[in-house]
Amino acid sequence: MIIKILVANLFFIIVPLQAQQRVIFDTDIDSDVDDVGALAMLYHLHNQSRIHLLGVIVTSDDPYAPTCVSVLNRHYGFEELPIGFLENQPTLTNHSRYTKQLTEEFPRKLELWQDAVPATQLYRRLLADSPDHSVIIVTVGHLSSLQNLLCSPADQNSPLDGKALVEAKVQAWYCMGGQYPEGKEANFYRPDPESTVYCLNNWTKPVIFCGWETGNLVITGGKYLQTNLDSKHPVYRAYQLYNNFRGRASWDQLAVYLLTGDAEKYFLFDNQGRCTVEADGSNRWVAGEKTNHSYIKFKPDADIPKLEKEIDDLMINFR
Repeated sequence: MIIKILVANLFFIIVPLQAQQRVIFDTDIDSDVDDVGALAMLYHLHNQSRIHLLGVIVTSDDPYAPTCVSVLNRHYGFEELPIGFLENQPTLTNHSRYTKQLTEEFPRKLELWQDAVPATQLYRRLLADSPDHSVIIVTVGHLSSLQNLLCSPADQNSPLDGKALVEAKVQAWYCMGGQYPEGKEANFYRPDPESTVYCLNNWTKPVIFCGWETGNLVITGGKYLQTNLDSKHPVYRAYQLYNNFRGRASWDQLAVYLLTGDAEKYFLFDNQGRCTVEADGSNRWVAGEKTNHSYIKFKPDADIPKLEKEIDDLMINFR
């Protein structure tokens, strides 16, 4: 089935929906808790046979970030799901409200961050092992690992360099990043704005941007989540540690929500132009001809409370 969105009298094809969309999730799971909620959604979408989650890339300088993902993988029955970690970082610092605590409180497969696969290596292996034009990359953090993939040379996984491998294997990129029509958002400017500039200038496949201004209006992870999860659940614990269920914006969850095929209920997709990024990571949407870039914005009649409940339900696994 093909989903089409009517934008400015033109039909824009988002993605061909397959029985199981192949997904690589690239996350900076550390400073915020929406990454945890997004991962919970992905596990449940996989178990519902709506996606095939291939692996998790951790683009973070927190040494407990990959082990925290390992906790979540094990809890959800994905103990063998591969985890990549951004390589060659000069320093690692635990700055999260929950990654170290979850690592110490719950069982996991990875003992240390060193047990994770280097991110570029895992990216290349997962792509090389996939059918052509089959993979959706979902990024919800800074783009250092994605840049490393694009810049990577041929290796034992594939004779193609990074750009050619992406061109051959990737179907689309869903990116939580930027503000629209313009602004300065953390994933684009902190800590590696150079990677944002590089990725946007060198990406040729379709990309949908989920901006800060949309996710900021969708509040999840509050009392409803608290009531419907066991207190010994790692997602419960993460939201408890983060802000004790006061609710949090759903920036990362919206990028994952695009995988459900229901986005047209709430969003319009503007693809008349492209996203440009300055050296400091600030971005601007430059209106013009249709490109491979698009960004989401709410329909005038979008029922945001209904969307919030859908996301919470998917995090909890209420269908």
